[in-house]
Amino acid sequence: MAAAQQWARRPWYARAWFTWPRGWQAASTALLVVMAAGAVMLPGVEGAAARVWTMHTASIGGDAAGFTGRLEATMNAVVVLWRTIVRPLETYAFGFVALMCSACAVFGAALNHVVFGRTVQP
Repeated sequence: MAAAQQWARRPWYARAWFTWPRGWQAASTALLVVMAAGAVMLPGVEGAAARVWTMHTASIGGDAAGFTGRLEATMNAVVVLWRTIVRPLETYAFGFVALMCSACAVFGAALNHVVFGRTVQP
């Protein structure tokens, strides 16, 4: 009990953010927004992000153009496969899923009737 009381007597800033006073919540939210806006508006952030992206793509085996070219080819292949295989079957797949859902509902009702010897009352 002493540990629980000590835990409850913690200062407001050591508790969860949702339990802070409303003024401090507003101030911390405003500070977070200002920091995020400042990080976005810094003059060197875009250049630093470009350098990090270039280093990352170089470390995975190529320059940024090669990486984006492979990404574009992969996305085109996915779109072609979707249009040729999945799209013609989606109506049948939807019907099959609806049929299986209704079969499960009927099976559940029958199992409820057999096991518990009762029916669902409307």
